Amino acid sequence: MRCMLIALLVAVASAYRDWKGVDTEWATHPDRTAEWYEEYAGGRRPELAPAITTVVANKSSVVKLECVGCPFRVRELHPEPEEWQEPPQDNSLLLNFTIDASSGLLLNGRSVAPLALPLHIHAFQVPANFSKDHMEKAVNLRLMDDSWNLGTKFGTFELQYEHTVVGTREPGKSWIQFDVTGILYTPQIYAKSGNGYYLLKNEDQKIVQILLRETAEPHQISMEDVQIIDRKDRAKPYRMECGRLAMARTVFNPLEWDRYGKIGTWSRAFYMLWSKTRDAFWANFTFLPILVILVPVIVLFRWMARKQQEVAVPVEDDAEAALLGSEHEDAPPEHDDVPGCHMEDEKV
Repeated sequence: MRCMLIALLVAVASAYRDWKGVDTEWATHPDRTAEWYEEYAGGRRPELAPAITTVVANKSSVVKLECVGCPFRVRELHPEPEEWQEPPQDNSLLLNFTIDASSGLLLNGRSVAPLALPLHIHAFQVPANFSKDHMEKAVNLRLMDDSWNLGTKFGTFELQYEHTVVGTREPGKSWIQFDVTGILYTPQIYAKSGNGYYLLKNEDQKIVQILLRETAEPHQISMEDVQIIDRKDRAKPYRMECGRLAMARTVFNPLEWDRYGKIGTWSRAFYMLWSKTRDAFWANFTFLPILVILVPVIVLFRWMARKQQEVAVPVEDDAEAALLGSEHEDAPPEHDDVPGCHMEDEKV
């Protein structure tokens, strides 16, 4: 408990040092109202962030994807628990697509090209009128990856999604299509839905489509185009000579996965058995040093006791023999030759 408290204090001190002097009120305090802008800014409201913000050309872009009909979490500065707007205001999900140093495409810090499953991806939910100034601060302070370690007024959701790689006839180019099909939350914080998720089934819901270009020497990946399109307008795969479509589609529902794998599969059952066995072993690992010391000591004591028993038996036999010998010495001999006297044979 003491170690945990010390670690917590160190983490808080580190976060305070990292964020000291940095403007974070935009991420924690309520937004200014229209009345405030009328009174103090002459009615001039901040410029809205575009649907696609280019951070680094061909390398990094932030997509503000409209989440049609999604419930909206209201997180005040101090009161708890969280509240949900009724009806919810228009809102969006922030998706940061970035190519890293190893030429992999990341989405909010998780690799989506190549895609590693199970891949749990989370996204911040912001109002649809998220300002350009706030977007720039979110990008500069790396709100959408693990670098951000402060609480915010923006709720986060785990994503249910479809991920599709569509090949093109042009070598080195392919489409990455990312379709958010649902958002997940714990039922306890949103009593209106006991399922714990909201499906994005609205026909107006859009998807993200990115054209990737890959070069062999040197090996590099770049984003030639980033689009927000209707689901019906997504790029279609062509049919290869083998008759198959040049595409690979992955459907991911976090509710079907846990830490051991996909629920209902043999691989999950095996891994769960192995993991629980391993955890049980390590849980008792603290007793191993004691056993390593105790077992040899017990064996040594038993060996010494056995040796003492083996030595004790001859000693007891010798004592009995000595007693018997003393008894025979007390009895007179059957024949006692007298010195100088010898029996002679009679002569007839």
